[in-house]
Amino acid sequence: MQLHAAIDEFVLYIEIEKNYSENTVTSYEYDLQLYLTFLSNHGCSACLNEINKTQVRRFIQYLLGSLKQKPRSVNRKIAKDR
Repeated sequence: MQLHAAIDEFVLYIEIEKNYSENTVTSYEYDLQLYLTFLSNHGCSACLNEINKTQVRRFIQYLLGSLKQKPRSVNRKIAKDR
């Protein structure tokens, strides 16, 4: 399964099944789309079976370094419903 399809399914799930607020859904979707864009821009596969820990670590480094996000914001992104 491709990440973009999984994102679509997840967003529908949290909207319909979990009844999350619009702001929460938007936040989740934004964070996941940001990761998908990161993978694409770095020539990485968006196939869920091929995503690995190294790519996730590099994404975190990207958030902290290039995007200058605060550690608290990064923690929020990676701690969502593990």
